[in-house]
Amino acid sequence: MLTDLSFLDIDQPWPPQNETDRLQQYQTNKRLFEGDHTAVYADQFHRIERVIGNFQDIISYAVLANFQKIISLKTADLLLGEAPQIKIDERSSVEQKTVDSIVESSDLINTAYENTIDISRYGDGLFFIYKDTDTGAGRIDVTQPSIWFPIVSADNVKKIQYHVLAWTFEVKAPQKTGFWQQFFTSTSEKESFLKVQIHSKGSYEEKLYKLENGTPTRIKELISSDVKQTGLNNFAIVQVSNIITSDRITGLNDYDDISSLISELEVRVSQVARILDKHAAPSVQGPSTAIEKDPRTGQYALKMGNYFPRDSTDDPPVEYVTWDAQLNANFTIINKLINLLYTISEMGNTIFGDMSGQSMGTGNLSGIALRRLMMSPLAKVNRIRMRMDTALKKALKLCSQLGGEGIVDLSDKPISIIWKDGLPEDPQEMAQVMQIRTGSKPTISQFRAVQQLDNTNDIDTQLEIDRINEDEARTNPMSGQNFPFSSTAVNTDPNNNNKNHMNMGGAD
Repeated sequence: MLTDLSFLDIDQPWPPQNETDRLQQYQTNKRLFEGDHTAVYADQFHRIERVIGNFQDIISYAVLANFQKIISLKTADLLLGEAPQIKIDERSSVEQKTVDSIVESSDLINTAYENTIDISRYGDGLFFIYKDTDTGAGRIDVTQPSIWFPIVSADNVKKIQYHVLAWTFEVKAPQKTGFWQQFFTSTSEKESFLKVQIHSKGSYEEKLYKLENGTPTRIKELISSDVKQTGLNNFAIVQVSNIITSDRITGLNDYDDISSLISELEVRVSQVARILDKHAAPSVQGPSTAIEKDPRTGQYALKMGNYFPRDSTDDPPVEYVTWDAQLNANFTIINKLINLLYTISEMGNTIFGDMSGQSMGTGNLSGIALRRLMMSPLAKVNRIRMRMDTALKKALKLCSQLGGEGIVDLSDKPISIIWKDGLPEDPQEMAQVMQIRTGSKPTISQFRAVQQLDNTNDIDTQLEIDRINEDEARTNPMSGQNFPFSSTAVNTDPNNNNKNHMNMGGAD
């Protein structure tokens, strides 16, 4: 970890040496998420050739199982697949419109979804609050952890002094005009530069350095420096961590614990696939009379489809060689690895669509049963939700400080976020719960029920209800639809008030 800004001094290596492992881990996890497993697990995949060395002539590709990507996406789906409701507790129209405006302009739900993926694969996600130069309003965005260098207090690793954002870029010879020309020699084809933003509360210092290429790359000279105000009363960077402990400033990612399991699983499946490829073309055994020489090529070929007499049982028959692969042990270890993966990743088998071993009877899983099976992944996601809840509220309040049309400061306003679990609702189960809680009283009108089920507008919904009433009147003579007090038998003629009056057997 970094405790001061000395890593930005002239002649210091870039990137800082004590941050190299973290940055390399980010790069590795990025490649795993994007499916580049053959490069990351190259040493493990070499076992296929070592174990099956006589199969060099078989073209077979490694079988990739990108569980890492699925875990990150499913985590984000459970957290934000159903958009949370963000509200101001005071229900003030002005404050609520401010929240709605920031959520819409920042595409906040999708932005938080991207952040959740970073939290899963890197261990940390970063919200970045800034003023949009086009609209003049604040905006919440994400930035990459790979360019983030937190500077903490030497006395307390939980106390951040600065958030440093730093990234390198190159300027090539065709671009060495104007400002950049002074940094090129007559022979240089490209030059490397480092741009740095040192974020403090309310401002940041922007610096531009020239780098000296070598092993390692070093900071050569400071080109420019400028201090800019953010208009915020806090840092413009909001960190959201995965699992974090008392002696860490960065969070733990979801990939490290399962990487060895997935690499072993991929190797095992690839070995089976290669063996099956080798024996895809079956071998045949039989007498020498079953082959003949091709006069053109001089090669011998099997005369399949001909008759080969056997004068005695001692003569060998023409038959396929039966191959016993003995792959049961391989399939057993594959199943063991998958079960370990379900456990250690905390995702379980249900979220991956593996319902083996679940007692479902003849019907589908109820909502209660599904949630019971999903307890582990829901608990995992809830850890992130607790941190995301605080981070989103902080980001919204900071963004409101940057102003904009119709935007008011929310710094002292209570914001509430109503989260959902991302699991499908069970309508039958919900109806049963409502029935119990209301004492079997109706909780929804017929009009609304038809409208929701058929997804119709008000006019079509009313027409459908009228048809239902007509059918009921025809099929059931004692139906209320056949009496004047029903909704379809109301007298609408102002000149005949007694038209629909019921004669109960006496005179009017």
